[in-house]
Amino acid sequence: MDYDKSNTLRRKGSEMKKKFYKTMRSIIKLLEQYDLEPKLYIEGDERYYIRINEYMKDPGFCYDNVILHLFVDFHERVMFIGLLRIPKKLRKTGLGSIILEKIMDFVNENHFFIYLDACNESQCFWQKNGFQHMFHDPNMFVIMGYSADQWDIFWEWEDFKKTKIYQTFLSDHDEEFVERLE
Repeated sequence: MDYDKSNTLRRKGSEMKKKFYKTMRSIIKLLEQYDLEPKLYIEGDERYYIRINEYMKDPGFCYDNVILHLFVDFHERVMFIGLLRIPKKLRKTGLGSIILEKIMDFVNENHFFIYLDACNESQCFWQKNGFQHMFHDPNMFVIMGYSADQWDIFWEWEDFKKTKIYQTFLSDHDEEFVERLE
């Protein structure tokens, strides 16, 4: 690859990260309106999560204060939502939808794919926001996907499995152990 093309790709990636950080800051500001004292944590270049001042316990999840956990690969334009969990007193208020709307604005503008694993209670929420069922993972969650450009999420899942995010954090979703949904 020549120097100019490499520089252009690096610049576009940097611009995309700036847009992503702007999205995360807007989510932080939103959560501050609810007195949740949100704090953004970043691990490496691909793992982002927001903690709040309230601990939550839901079936199948550990007791913690993480409200949003994202894995992002800017080069491959793919995101995995590890968790979007709203405190019980704020559920059914539209807060989760507003957070997701902010994420989806970034995803749609930058032509990303999103994957997530949804528990039974949250599947309707994800479906009404354009996510499609893909298959059950070994932990009995449903893997769901979304394409900003309406591309085939099943086809792209094969490419996603080659990314650093999948290899590092999500290899327990290996298809040897999953049942594809029809």
